[in-house]
Amino acid sequence: MGSPSARLNVRASLRPWVESGLEFVYAPGGLTAVAQPEPVQERPSNQAAAYDARPDRPAPQQPRQPQAQPGRPQAQPAATQRQAAEPSPARAPGQAPNFLAPWSSFLRFTKPDARVVMTYMELGLDLGGQSDPRRRAVLKNLQAHLKWPPGTINFWPVSALVNGALQPDTSMFWRGWELWHTPHVVCFGDEALKVILPDADLQPVTHLLENVIVHKLPPITRLIDMLPHEQQMAVDSIVNIRL
Repeated sequence: MGSPSARLNVRASLRPWVESGLEFVYAPGGLTAVAQPEPVQERPSNQAAAYDARPDRPAPQQPRQPQAQPGRPQAQPAATQRQAAEPSPARAPGQAPNFLAPWSSFLRFTKPDARVVMTYMELGLDLGGQSDPRRRAVLKNLQAHLKWPPGTINFWPVSALVNGALQPDTSMFWRGWELWHTPHVVCFGDEALKVILPDADLQPVTHLLENVIVHKLPPITRLIDMLPHEQQMAVDSIVNIRL
């Protein structure tokens, strides 16, 4: 870098030294003077360069399958779901090995081929040994008026005596109904209807469900105060139901 011709080609950062008379510079390995430095390209960091330079760069790993969380049900195969959705074999009518007292005792009053289930709030009393002759007289009058074939009606309670008081039980009512799958349920009074269908609108007198029609009639306590022909008129809406 000592020749005058080299002074024209030195870097701008070294030119003040050359113009001050500097002719020789100790540069181990040599020093190359250029007229204009080439633009410096940004190089990747050492970590990135080392990763990209590897010829055997591994392929991205497949995401691991999530493990089952304890206490959370896992999705079942379709075949298992179909099997679970299939109904269990039907029990013979009148057989209910899992019914506890007093509900198990009510079964002796039922018939296997019934087409209608009748219920009212006080039925648990009548079937539980605390019957009222006035209620019995109303039901006898109504059955004579309906003229349905013998064995058509099963009386099944919506409540039972527990510790001396009537205890409504929606589940037990429908468990009994499942023994016969009657196409009709006749319910006397709003109170009993609210046990059968807790979310039902009390205004309609007919409720259409998937496998059964629920018919609402006046409560037995009101029918007791009516004359026999008035009692019969109060149930005319179910006289011609299709059995």
